[in-house]
Parts: sequence; structure tokens; C-alpha cells
Amino acid sequence: MTTYSRLETENTCSSGVPRFEFNCGNTFCISLRSAHDRWQRMTARFEYFDMNVTRWHASTPSDLVGQFAGYMNPGQRACAQSHANLWRYMVSERIPYALILEDDAQFDRVWFDKLSACVPWAFDAEGVPTFDAIFLNASEPVVPAYEWTPARDQYLTGGYVISLEGARQILAMFPTELWGADWMTTRLQTRGRCWVYFPWLVVQEGLDSTIGSGVDADHAKVVRCLGEIGYDLSGNYV
Repeated sequence: MTTYSRLETENTCSSGVPRFEFNCGNTFCISLRSAHDRWQRMTARFEYFDMNVTRWHASTPSDLVGQFAGYMNPGQRACAQSHANLWRYMVSERIPYALILEDDAQFDRVWFDKLSACVPWAFDAEGVPTFDAIFLNASEPVVPAYEWTPARDQYLTGGYVISLEGARQILAMFPTELWGADWMTTRLQTRGRCWVYFPWLVVQEGLDSTIGSGVDADHAKVVRCLGEIGYDLSGNYV
């Protein structure tokens, strides 16, 4: 694991309400050791936002362990294992919440301010997270736009904040066999403690794929959906 740059806030604001605090201990970017170009682009983004991020080396098809759903190709299995390994790490280290990113994430220029709007309902009075997961990246727009909305059947795992309880719950849902990372997170959403925002706070850059999905069609959908609300991709994302 390698750490880069810094994004950190005070634990509480002047009113005593907890704030999100991200640092190398709870901010992870899943990245293949061989993905040098992708990591260079991510490093530039982390430096832009002054983020302190730990590089979490992604699993590969050659180091898979355990059981996986039969429909998954080797890349999808490695992706699922990478996310599940991070959830297990959170549980073993008792990390209250973590920001998990994949290494093709582009950030809304004011993503942290928008995420901070969650604070009044994201923590209880003692600072314990009251959410399972907050999705910065998702598969579908939500209505109304520009508001945090309960997440239902939202796919994609390019960027999300997951709580310790969320990590425990999702691992309990898949104790013996891993499914696709984004499918597993949709099952977590059935608990009614997950949230999503549109326009998305994170989009995937759409240059290539390590799991064999149709990145061109996915990226075209991102451009179209953002365009429908007049939110320009090139002007609003880094």
C-alpha cells in the first residue's frame, strides 16, 4: 500500500456536529500494480484535491481465492475480491467508515462540499455513522437532482463511502461466495441505509476497462444523462 497527498477536516465543526474526515487510514484507491498510466492520472487528481490516499493493490485473476458466482469472468472476480478484501480490512481494523475508489474515478470539482451536506443525518450525536453506504458513483440518475436520495438498485463502485456496519452487513450477506462488487452493493441498498446524489460526485473516465465491460457505451450514457440536466462533464469534473 502506498499513500499520496492529503484531504482532511476537523473531526467536528463549531456546533459539535461530526464531519467527514478522510486520510490515508480510511481512504483507498484500488489499483493494479501494472496500471501505471491510470495511477498517474489518479495521483494528479489526488494532488488537485489535496487528498491523502492509500493505494490498495488490486487482486488479479492469478491470486483469486474462495468461491465466486458462476457468471463472472476472471476480471470481475478479481474486482469483487479487491472490494471484499477492503471490507474485511475495515472490519479487522474497526475503521468507522472508508472512502473506496477505483483507479478511473473523476471527481466533481466540489464533491467534498456536496458530500458534507450529508453530515446532519450521516452521523449520530456521538459521531457514529448512521448510513451503510453513500454512493458517489452510480448507474442511474435520481430525481430530484441536486439532492441526496435513498439509493435503490444503483450499480457501479467507482467511488463510495461505506461504514463499518455497512461492511459487516455486506460481508454477512455473502459469507461463502462473492458476486460482482456492484451487485453486492445493490443488496446492501435493500436495508434502506444507502444514499446517492445526482449529478454524480464521481464518474468513471471511460478510457479503458480491466474487467471487460463496454466502457464506450457506459461513458456515452454518462455524457447523455449529465447533458439532460445541463451539467457539463468537461467543465465540472477533474
